[in-house]
Amino acid sequence: MMPIMLYLGVKYREIRKNWQSDLGGGWKKLAEFGRTSIRMKIIRFLFRQSTLLSLLVLLSSCGLTDLGVYIVPTPNEAPTKTSSGTSPENAVSASLGAVSAPAKSNFEVAGYLPRYQIANVDPSVARYLTDLVYFTFWPTSSGGFSKDALLPSHLSFLREVKERYGTRILIGLTDQQTNGPLAHVCDHSSLRTKLADGLASYLTAMDFDGVAIDWEYPDSDHLHGYTLLLEAIHQAFAPLGLKLTVAISPSHPLEPEAYQWVNRVHVMSYDDWGRHSTLANAAADIQNLVSQGVEPSKLQLGVPFYGRGYTDDGPSWNDAVSYKLLQQRFDPPPNKDTVSGYYFNGIETVKEKVLLAKSEGLSGVMVWEIGQDTTGSTSLLRAISETRRAFN
Repeated sequence: MMPIMLYLGVKYREIRKNWQSDLGGGWKKLAEFGRTSIRMKIIRFLFRQSTLLSLLVLLSSCGLTDLGVYIVPTPNEAPTKTSSGTSPENAVSASLGAVSAPAKSNFEVAGYLPRYQIANVDPSVARYLTDLVYFTFWPTSSGGFSKDALLPSHLSFLREVKERYGTRILIGLTDQQTNGPLAHVCDHSSLRTKLADGLASYLTAMDFDGVAIDWEYPDSDHLHGYTLLLEAIHQAFAPLGLKLTVAISPSHPLEPEAYQWVNRVHVMSYDDWGRHSTLANAAADIQNLVSQGVEPSKLQLGVPFYGRGYTDDGPSWNDAVSYKLLQQRFDPPPNKDTVSGYYFNGIETVKEKVLLAKSEGLSGVMVWEIGQDTTGSTSLLRAISETRRAFN
């Protein structure tokens, strides 16, 4: 039956194309006089070609789709992209494997990608992401920010991710100093405005979608200035539809007033002492932030794609190893989170964290970082995607 269906689809496309031409641009007016004319044209053609095919069409009183005939786009017809991003399963990757029946879900998956990992990552991983954070840009004490990290090859990668998969692109703006450039900017109104306006202009010019700020960490003297900076960025971003995200550690929360100015909060629910990122810790981190008045719909639960040492007899806590390397060395099963003295999040724990985020009303999950993932059946991104599909 499939050859017949494909044959009918091809002929329908051919006849429709000719019919559009005959109408001289009045294709939309065809509905005014029903589908009888085009159906009769198809039937006359099919009678000339095959009695069996003609009979199949005559049995349909409601049009071709009732026979199970679907018009498949030709290879040159690209899928439609939306400004809000598309479901990341819509693309096919030879390296990661195709995911059929993509989920239509509002649950977001944001993945950080450091610049030094781009050469190790295929753009097709974006099919698993709603947002990709290119890491990183650095603020300057004068209210500007460095752009040197974005090489031409990196820009090509980001363009492909956005254009082919509809994934939103955010730039990461990071300061790893308590009293570094961001602290100085936060202390001065003119510098806060300059940074906000500069970010808005750059993102618009580059056709990027927002910024994710990772300041580790502002002290109590600069928390209010940070709130004012976020407000200034929000004021510059909102008219342009740009997205403002902050990454925070649960042990270093912001002022309660700060969260009103951001679209998303990336909860870095990892790097605790001992087993550094358990499911129980994740649940506690969520409740801690919600109790401070943060809207759950703004939160994205952070999931680490790496392990840390956790025992006196094994590696130290400072010994961090990527999930990819742990898989290569030890090949742990999906339900294990410890191996050779390392604690990490295996497939089953990652799935449970996705379900936790969903059940608590969070907007999604965040990953640090996608260059540490594997491909194929052991991929954590793939596990996240499969769990998202179950939400429908």
